[in-house]
Amino acid sequence: MSPNSPLHLTFLLFDGFSNMVLASAIEPLRAARDLSGKRLFSWQLVSLDGGPVTSSSRISIAVDLSLDRVGVTDGLVLVSGYGMRNLMDREAAQLLLRKVRGLPIVAGLDTGSWLLARIGLLTGRQATIHWMERESLAEAFPEVSVVPAPFVRDGAFITCAGATGVLSWSLDLIGARGGDALRFDVANMFGRERWEVPDQGRPDLPDRLTDHALPDALLRAIRAMRETAEQPVVLAQIAERAALSLRSMDRLFHRHLGLSAGGYYRQIRLSHARVLATETRLSLAEIASRSGFASPATLARAYRLRFGETIRQSARS
Repeated sequence: MSPNSPLHLTFLLFDGFSNMVLASAIEPLRAARDLSGKRLFSWQLVSLDGGPVTSSSRISIAVDLSLDRVGVTDGLVLVSGYGMRNLMDREAAQLLLRKVRGLPIVAGLDTGSWLLARIGLLTGRQATIHWMERESLAEAFPEVSVVPAPFVRDGAFITCAGATGVLSWSLDLIGARGGDALRFDVANMFGRERWEVPDQGRPDLPDRLTDHALPDALLRAIRAMRETAEQPVVLAQIAERAALSLRSMDRLFHRHLGLSAGGYYRQIRLSHARVLATETRLSLAEIASRSGFASPATLARAYRLRFGETIRQSARS
């Protein structure tokens, strides 16, 4: 895989798979592409015979092709749910073994790790699985070290325990390919940010935590940037709202997100401009005004530098 080419994943679906698990894998990758403006990831859906697959909620999903027609790919990801003990015959198992040979990523999502263990790919390795099947997996395959974790990486092999673990793995991929700032932004889109829960006499309402456990002060700064995206303020005011000095705030951004505070603020405003460009019919001048840029020309230059295309091209895509 070239450093500039997308990471191409092949998702092999089995009847009984969870829609939530599949979405937790693919939607963050889609969001990463949208937010970055870069083709970081690509994917295809396949089944053993190329026919539609029925999820656990009885939704029929069409696939792109059959497993035997899969060519070059960077990873094969098995997605199964209920009934995994009866999903593969000997011929399918042999085909699967041929297809995973030499791949840099071989993954089992939800109960997909059971299928990997069944064909001997997890022997001597650590793995996880949906919590309801953890003891059963350990009993059926004593050669596998089963651990209670959201997801486990052991060499080229990835196993994920349910939708939460799949989301964590997907965010991990995004961080590796697109950087920590992009990883954080995608995590926020999928509800993994800390929210301040007002005291309403409800001790059962916990804080929601970020995936990346960012410091509170940094979260305050990011929140202030988002709230002022349309009418930007100087960084000193952002730092004041975060109870930080300018130097301390910039140090936190560099340490945890890999870019300056000013760079991240600009990135927020450009992402807002991209949403306006793709989802509204506003003029370039209106988009510039609503994303805090001094002029349409300033926005146009920054937008093209960030996303590699003009606002007009984004609007048509």
